[in-house]
Amino acid sequence: MISVLIPTYNRPQLLKRALHSLQAQLYPDWEALVVDDGDGSSIQAVGELGDPRVWATKNRGRGQVYARNTALEAASGEIIALLDDDDWWEDPTHLHRVVRALKAGPALVYRGGYLVYERGGLELERTPFDLRATATSLRHDNTILAAGVAYPRLLHGELGAFDPEMSDYWDWDWYLRVVGAGYPLLQLPGRGVAVSMHGSNMSYSSRPTERQQNLAKLSAKHGLSGIVLKDHRIIASPA
Repeated sequence: MISVLIPTYNRPQLLKRALHSLQAQLYPDWEALVVDDGDGSSIQAVGELGDPRVWATKNRGRGQVYARNTALEAASGEIIALLDDDDWWEDPTHLHRVVRALKAGPALVYRGGYLVYERGGLELERTPFDLRATATSLRHDNTILAAGVAYPRLLHGELGAFDPEMSDYWDWDWYLRVVGAGYPLLQLPGRGVAVSMHGSNMSYSSRPTERQQNLAKLSAKHGLSGIVLKDHRIIASPA
């Protein structure tokens, strides 16, 4: 079984889009663990969906990293897949591809896709994001979309849960921990992931000081040097 971890915060309509993309998957053996970090509206939305494979609960902590760890604690699948509430999978064979790739052995699977710019529920444009990642490249930039990531749950048994201290960079930290333990990165072909870019999740560009502090924590933890503050938009379209 694949356990899909979905943290969410006060946007049930976007969550439903993510869950509909999950329901459209041709691989049926999955569970979705939705953790509400907000007002509880997402728990109601999951109930309205009426799919027994989708489970929802309140966050045991505070913030997105604790929400992911709450979902992780409840996961029962052998494979963990990541999906944010405002992102979605466009390829209905995505989970089939994940399972096939992981038959070769433990690894972190990732996949390219698009940064989709939206406003008022309408798509304005999309930018391809389909970059290769290696243990070396990850020491300079995070070129992986979290919504396209999957791996065996046993990696958490060895490496622990996601680190809340990493805040914005919890995902980059996790990738570095995985490759640091010697596990390979496997890139799936095709662009099957859509990452929504909208007002709510682009606002963090207005808090550069906090992000710089979090980046410094990541750099100190992994011995990184010369890391420049940037996001996926800049990585996808360098000047």
